[in-house]
Amino acid sequence: MPRRWLPIWTGLGIWLFGILALGQAEPGTAELKREPAADYQLLTNPGMEQFDPPYGQFDGVNCQVATGWHRFWYGGPEPCWMDTRVFADSHLGTGWVERIEGETSQLIVGVQPYTAGLWQRVSGLTPGLGYGFHAALLTIFQSSGLPAQHGTMIKQVGLDPTGGTDPQAPTVLWSEADDHDQGPWSVDLRSAAFAQTSAVTVFIRVISPYEAGEWPYLNLSFLDSAILAQTPVVTATSPAFSPVPTFTVRWDNAIPAPGGEVKRYDVQWLDEEEGSWHDWFTRTTSRWARFVGQEGHTYRFRARALQRYENNARLYSPYRPAGDTRTVVQGPKLIGYVLDPEGGPVGGTTVVISGTADAALSGADGYYELGTQPWGTPQTVMVSHPGWNSPNPLYGLTWEPTQTISFTWTLRPLDDVVENGEFEAGTDGWTLSGEGGEVPDAVSEPVHTGHGALAFTSHASGPRTLSASQAVTMTDAWEPGLSFWYYPAAVGADDRLNVILTLVPQLSGPTLPLTTTWPFTPALSVSGWRHQWLPIAAPDTYWTGKVTVRFEVWHDGSTTTAVYLDEVSLGATVGGPYKIYLPVTLKRYGFS
Repeated sequence: MPRRWLPIWTGLGIWLFGILALGQAEPGTAELKREPAADYQLLTNPGMEQFDPPYGQFDGVNCQVATGWHRFWYGGPEPCWMDTRVFADSHLGTGWVERIEGETSQLIVGVQPYTAGLWQRVSGLTPGLGYGFHAALLTIFQSSGLPAQHGTMIKQVGLDPTGGTDPQAPTVLWSEADDHDQGPWSVDLRSAAFAQTSAVTVFIRVISPYEAGEWPYLNLSFLDSAILAQTPVVTATSPAFSPVPTFTVRWDNAIPAPGGEVKRYDVQWLDEEEGSWHDWFTRTTSRWARFVGQEGHTYRFRARALQRYENNARLYSPYRPAGDTRTVVQGPKLIGYVLDPEGGPVGGTTVVISGTADAALSGADGYYELGTQPWGTPQTVMVSHPGWNSPNPLYGLTWEPTQTISFTWTLRPLDDVVENGEFEAGTDGWTLSGEGGEVPDAVSEPVHTGHGALAFTSHASGPRTLSASQAVTMTDAWEPGLSFWYYPAAVGADDRLNVILTLVPQLSGPTLPLTTTWPFTPALSVSGWRHQWLPIAAPDTYWTGKVTVRFEVWHDGSTTTAVYLDEVSLGATVGGPYKIYLPVTLKRYGFS
């Protein structure tokens, strides 16, 4: 004789289940009280106690949908929605009413494969607030008289924050799937989202992909005890920047939603380099923890709160998709200043690692800080500013995991008149002189920027002078100045670097111009690359004429001399007098 459908629970079984559930420490068990819907409950007929008039029949038994709910199905023939009491009192049932609260539940019954459920749209909500949804489900494949066959019927709840009513829409946020067969009731299916409009739609769905077989086998889905309510608010917080990999993350600012209290928290983290969210804490009562990251990585954190409502239902708040907070752990970086030729700060300069998204902007004080990742392969760094010419890039930079590189940039004037001042074209444009076959020469290292610099090198045992010069012409240059970088890599006690400017102004009329020679002697008792700026005209004036720039290195013969020159520029400074035009005659009140 074929087995008929048998009830999962007896009255004693339900009573024992309730006692056991109340004794469990973890939330999410079936301890829902049988009480009227409270103010925080946003659904109509959440317990599915009232039903619309019959719309059809299944094997002579009326099909009905719970009032306030709408049925949906796809993926097969339409099943039948029933009042479980009607099913139990019919020849299909055995007199027992499966439910988890109230007097009845919504049943979906069928023999062919189906994907079916209920939906309800709730309006009058507040966009931007979080809402959570939960429902209890029980599924039976073929018959409860047979051993449970897990994986045969899949239960889920969903929430569409846009208020759409299509269960197949990509906007529906579905819970995790529960595919266990027969008891106990699934009471841990939840979904949550931030409302995108003034309405949201909730869905309860069962996927039944297999035929039940011949009568009396049926595939049964029981739906009951739904809740839609506003969820609590909680936000994870962390420092925007941490100089060390270990730092504190907090989620201690929860605000409960109406109708309940916050009991536990879930917390996740994401490494931006990897891009996936990971569970950190699940249903914890803690409100802060120390996170251990890695140097040079950027982390995001997000938290959600699990709230218990007055009817013992539990909903969690939605996670924010982009996270709540972001922490950058100190790692490789390039820091320094961007200066004008006089050595003043230049804000608004873009510093970028070529071919990457790593970029920074200099502040009003000229300072920039460019965070990056460890680079084992050589990288190129460039700067740009609309009001200045850019120096050549920095080539071949690599970073260790926690390495900080410091570099100062000097921008070039837009009217720079020096030819090949960065020596990228060797010694073109320069007149060179020396003694004993030793003259300045272009080198590829050391350099300040770019690929080239000019080297003044002598190994002679006696004194001698090496020089490089260039004559240029300037026209209406406001407070012009000479800018350059130099590096005294090896010098003797009496070695000197002399910079000699010869100025021949252009004069109108028969007056002969007066040639002026200005010598400068930058200090050689310094280390590394040093910047120097020299004015060539009186303050607050325009200057027109011919300028000869001569760099001389005096080698005293006591030891090897090596002085390097780079980024030579000559041009106007920023500024100049403002021009306004006044009227020749001003007529007012009868006066002129």
